[in-house]
Formats: sequence, structure tokens, C-alpha cells
Amino acid sequence: MFENLNFDEPLDENRFDQWFDEGRESKIRFEYLVVLWDEMEKDYRPVFLAERAKLKKYVDDPANVGDVFVAAYDLYTESKVM
Repeated sequence: MFENLNFDEPLDENRFDQWFDEGRESKIRFEYLVVLWDEMEKDYRPVFLAERAKLKKYVDDPANVGDVFVAAYDLYTESKVM
């Protein structure tokens, strides 16, 4: 996934699916999966959020130095929201 974007490597589909499972199985009621590219580690990482309003922080916040927003998904419909 994301192989057409300017990241060093694509995201493995199995890993991506595992993140959905982790978010849904969490004791905290998460609603969203944010996929970030970590510039330091040269790897993708997930962030789970309970509120849609917090998505904006990952898209617009210049304080996220080293993290590049890739996409955001609804954990239950698996549809892309950003």
C-alpha cells in the first residue's frame, strides 16, 4: 500500500490489516486509525484515535516533526476518511 506515494517502501497489507484488528480489539474505544510515516525510522506506524476531531492534529500540526501524515481510516468500516 501507498507505493505510489514518496515513501521509501510500501506498507505490507497484512501489517495494515493487523492494525485494524488491534484498534478494534483495544479496551479503549478507538474509532480511527491514522497511518504515519516516521522519517527517523523510515517506517510506517499506526496511531489510534477515539475522536474524529483529533485527526486534524496529525494533518496540520507542524509540531509533528519527523512524522508525515499518510492517511486516516474508520476502524469499523475501513473506509478512508482523510
